Amino acid sequence: MEPQAVDWAAIPGPRWYRPETVADAFTALLRSTRDDLDQGGGIRSAVGNDHAGTLYPAAVAGTDVLLEIITEHPGLPRQTALCVLLDWWGCFQPEPGYESFTDHEGETIDVITAIVARVEQAVGTLKTIAEQDSNARGLARELLRAQSQGWALTE
Repeated sequence: MEPQAVDWAAIPGPRWYRPETVADAFTALLRSTRDDLDQGGGIRSAVGNDHAGTLYPAAVAGTDVLLEIITEHPGLPRQTALCVLLDWWGCFQPEPGYESFTDHEGETIDVITAIVARVEQAVGTLKTIAEQDSNARGLARELLRAQSQGWALTE
């Protein structure tokens, strides 16, 4: 799913959600060539509140885009996308008042449940990356472990 293909403005969010910044944040991640910068910060701030550790409903579609990047864009973009999902996993929670939302088809979507389901659907791809991509192997394995434990991680 291309970031520009998503109608980010149609996804509800709190007053500080800026849908016009989301596609640009994903584009910046795809064009990233420097691993000394936190390229994931733009994504975390566009579809959530990075400082508060909360996710907006846009994180659901954002997960689809991240998984496509993981699948189709090896190298730094893949690694960064994996890091964003790992940053969210079990640590971030939905923005209060936005735990669920109604999508354009009238279906109620639970933010965390939807993110977990999307990652679960990508397990085969993540396993392949864990076996074949020496640069992303550790991150893919870590996400697979987290996914198998569910959203709430235990130490």
